[in-house]
Formats: sequence, structure tokens, C-alpha cells
Amino acid sequence: MYKNFTKKKEKNIMETIFGFFLLGNSLFLFLSFFSFIFHWKNDQSQINQLFDKDIVAENLLGKIGATLSHYFIHCGIGISSFFFPILFLIIGLKILFRGILILNIYKFITYKFLFFSIWIPITFYLIFPNYGILSGIFGFEIGNFLISLLGKVGLGILVLTSFLLYYVIIFRHIKNTKKLKKEKEKNCKDNNGLFLKLFHNFKKNFFNYKKYEKKEYAIDNHPFFINFKEKKRRIDIPILSSSISIHEDKKEKYIENNKKKILQILNYYKIGIDQIKCTIGPNITLYEIFPKVGIRISKIKNLENEIALNLSSLSIRIIAPIPGKGSIGIEVPNNPTTTVYMKNILSSEESFNKSTNMELPIALGKTVFNETFIVDLTKMPHLLIAGSTGQGKSVGLNSIIVFLLCKKNPEDIKFILIDPKKVELSIYKKISKSYFAMLPNSKEPIITNIYEVKNILNSLCKEMDKRYDLLEKSMVRNIKEYNIKYEKKYHFPYIILIIDEFADLSFSFKQKKIEIYITRLAQLSRAVGIHLIISTQRPSVDVITGLIKSNFTARIAFRVSSKIDSRTILDCTGAEQLIGRGDLLFSNKNELIRLQCPFIDLSDIQKIISFYGKKNLKKNEYFFLPYPDE
Repeated sequence: MYKNFTKKKEKNIMETIFGFFLLGNSLFLFLSFFSFIFHWKNDQSQINQLFDKDIVAENLLGKIGATLSHYFIHCGIGISSFFFPILFLIIGLKILFRGILILNIYKFITYKFLFFSIWIPITFYLIFPNYGILSGIFGFEIGNFLISLLGKVGLGILVLTSFLLYYVIIFRHIKNTKKLKKEKEKNCKDNNGLFLKLFHNFKKNFFNYKKYEKKEYAIDNHPFFINFKEKKRRIDIPILSSSISIHEDKKEKYIENNKKKILQILNYYKIGIDQIKCTIGPNITLYEIFPKVGIRISKIKNLENEIALNLSSLSIRIIAPIPGKGSIGIEVPNNPTTTVYMKNILSSEESFNKSTNMELPIALGKTVFNETFIVDLTKMPHLLIAGSTGQGKSVGLNSIIVFLLCKKNPEDIKFILIDPKKVELSIYKKISKSYFAMLPNSKEPIITNIYEVKNILNSLCKEMDKRYDLLEKSMVRNIKEYNIKYEKKYHFPYIILIIDEFADLSFSFKQKKIEIYITRLAQLSRAVGIHLIISTQRPSVDVITGLIKSNFTARIAFRVSSKIDSRTILDCTGAEQLIGRGDLLFSNKNELIRLQCPFIDLSDIQKIISFYGKKNLKKNEYFFLPYPDE
């Protein structure tokens, strides 16, 4: 449990030793160089016999100090050698104080050390050619060469120009740094209240979480998490992320202008308004209009294009009326938009609170009210995802898988991934042994050969029938009750079937066969813990048939090209007015919610997969499905 803490402690000790080593070298070199200035003539005359027993060096640091000074100063870069002890001092202090020093090492080496160590020896040779201790052999040789090319006057002009140019560059850099510092301080003041609140909530969860008997904790080098351990199961609590963007203040003028423009166009068409409110989301702002009594809703709905034109917006979406409110909503895209990162969702307190009591929690993104939207897949119980190419379906699938990985153990969930494109889901191969369900004779954990899909679906239907038989004998109604009753004997994991491109399967086989398997699973598999997530970029009626739609009541629509496609997915229009880049509509039980899908980078997915691959090395046991019927 404390293995990682021990490694971290050893690393800190080594860094401390190295820091003190650099400080010691800095002091040694400085005293050697300083003493060399006064005693170099005597030590220089006997440098070749310096290590004889009878010779005594006058340097303050003895023979070693005299030798080092000779090679650094006389044979090197002259008086500029003093930059070496200064450099070691700064690096040593930075290591010891863990980067608290303001000075940036990289910038110091780039802008100061390299520049002055080259030009100071040349300058001293130009001004004092007879004092070799100031310029060193480096300054002597380079200075002679440049004088032969440019002459003394030309070299003087070159030196002066170089120093002036350096001054201008440094001055501009300092000016920009001060400007950025002021902006950062201003942002810190604006964000201070929010960060204090987030820190307080994290502190409360971190130190006062009552469900855990032990207060010890272990850091497992996870990209996002600190892991707390309980007697029965492991729960992951996210660390708060620093990448939180606050944009309300910056968009205040923009919002007020839009309000005036909306009122202007409505007044022009003699539509009376009592009040107008706004809510800023990640990618859209919702303007709530409260019309006066007697105003027809269709009158406002018909002004969609006029309002979009007046707001100079690519597209707007009018919700008339907003369910549960006495208002009409106008959704206007933000400019600029804000990216919702999966890291922020995983590290949020509401993510932990909402997903604690869910069997299969999935985070679909953020609402227009900036709330994290998390649903339980077991309550849906299946999910259909559709939208045009490049609008965020693959990112959405990755977000769902990653969130489940971070919230559930390998004994709780098993995935079946069908990827006809062969490249979209291949990244998850590293965790196949601990997190995948497979056919007994299968060579590849991810199904990429479309002709193997029939076997996997057939086998999954047999697993479903087998589980129903066990539920009947055990006299329980569902998998949750079974796992509670027989926890010590046998534990049924949830099985999640994910199909990345459903249209390719539909057109590769006889459509009836695929529909039969999918429909049978969708109708019966909920009670035994088998859930389906299917995705397609071809939202047409020959792919998303009436039979499929009737069994997939929970649906996600990313941006589509036409109202017809939107109706095919959601049974209503609206998806054609989305702005893309993860903007989606989620429909479930006659409720339509607009969300911004979280973005997760490929490198972050690789870190998470690598983490869980190493973490579950001891649990590398395939979960095999029954043999399919012939």
C-alpha cells in the first residue's frame, strides 16, 4: 500500500543530495576563480609541475582549484567562467526548493548564460587585448578571427549592435511577462471563490468520508485518481483538476448585446415580452423569453431565421415551450466555445456523488446549466448513438468506456467491442484479458471481422438464456438481486455490447438476421445485466428501423445534415441545428436534453488503458461466453 510513497521519499532524498552537491560545487568554483584573479601569475608559471610534492599552489582551493581555474578561465572563456558557479547555485536552489524560485532555468541558459559567455570574452579582448585573463583563449582566438574579417572598428560595431539587439529582445520579453502576470493575477482573483469552494469540497470528501473504516490512502500513479480502499470493493475518488474555465464575465457584453437584438426583432414583429433571462453553457447560451399573455408560440417559432440573422449566428434552436417552465428558449452558440474535458468531469465532486449509487454510470457531458449529466445505463437500458461523420460519435463512445473503466472493477463489467472499421477501438486491446468477454475459440479480443459478428451475437443470446435459467432457479428477478444473494458463491458481471458502426453490419449480412439478434437481446437482456450501445453514421430508415427504435428508447443524436435524419433518430427535429464538435441531443422517456459531450485526448486514453492494464495484471483471466449454436 505504501510502495509508491517509499519510492517518492527515496526520489526526494536523491534530489536533495544532488541539490546540495550542486551548491557545494558552486561555492568551490567561485572561490577557486576568485582566488585565481590574484594568484594566477605564480600558479600559471608552475602549472605543468603543480602536482609535484615540492610545489605549493597559492590558490585558496589548492592545486585542484588552481588547475580548474586555469582550464576554465585561461584556456576557456575568461572572466565569463564565473557564470558556471552562478548557474550551479540557481539549479541547486531550484531543486532544493522544488521550483519555488521565480527564475526559469531554461530562459536563464538561453538568454543570459550563452549570450554573455560568448560576447563578454570577445568584448574584453577588443578593449583589453593584453589582459588574457579577462578574455581567455576563446576570446583571443574568436576576437582575432573577427578582427581579421571586420577590423577593430567593424568588430566594435558588431559587439555594440549585438548588445543593443539583446537588450531590445529582453526588454520586450520582460514587458510581455509582466502583462501576462497581471492577467493571471486578475483571473486568480476572479476564480478565487470557486477554487476555495472546490478545495473545501475535496477536503471534505478526502478526510471525512464516513464509509471507509481506514484513513490510510495510496497514490497509484493514476492519471486522474487517488484510490481509497474499502473492505469489499475499491472506489475511485477523483482529484480536482486545475483546468477549469470561467467565461461568464468575459461574455457579459456579448450576452447583453444579444438580449437587445432579440428584443429588437420581437418588438419589430409586435411580440410583447415580460422578461428575458439567460444561462451560459459550455457551447451555447440559453435565452429564456417570457411572452405576454395571448402571444401565440408559433409566432415566435416562425421567426427562427430572422432571429439568427439579427444575432449573426450560424444557427439557433428555439424550444417552444421549455418543458416544465412558462417560457420559450432560444439556444445561441457561444463565440468562442469552451471545450468540456473528460478530466474535469471525472474530477468533479458531482461526478462522484451522482455515480456512487449507479450500477453502470456513464457521463454524457455537461448541460446548458454547466451541470455534469450522468445517467445509469441499467435504467435506459440500451443506447443508440447516431450522427454525421466527424461530429463526435467516436469521442462519445470513448468517453462512455473510459468513465465505466474508472468507476467499475473488472469483476463488475465486461465489454464486447465490435469494430468493423478495425481502428477505432483497437486501443483497448491492452485491457482485454481483464475487461473483455470473448468466444472460447476467438483469437482477437475485438471483433473486426464482420463475419464473426453472428457468432458473438448468438453466443451472447445463449449467455442470456443461461442467466435467465439461474435467476429462475434462484428465485430472483434480476442480476442485482442475484449478486446480492449469492455474492460469496458466484458474481455475474454486467456485459456491455458496443457496436461502433451498425450500418456496416446491416448491409453486410441479411438485415433480418442482425435485427433478430439485436432485437432479442434488446427486449430480454436487461434483467440479466446485458446492455447494448450501438453507433452509426448513417441515420437512415433502412439502418435505424422501426423495430430497432422501439427497443432503443434512449438515443443520442449528434449533428446531422437534414431534418429527416433528425426525425429518424429522435422522432423530432433539432439535431440538424446543432453546432458540431460534440454538441448533442439526448432523448430518453420523452425528455430531450442538449449536452456538450466531453473531449478526451488519445494520449489520455492511452494513459488510462496502460494504468488499468498494469493494475489488473493478476486478474488477467478471460471471461468466455458459451459456444454459439451451429
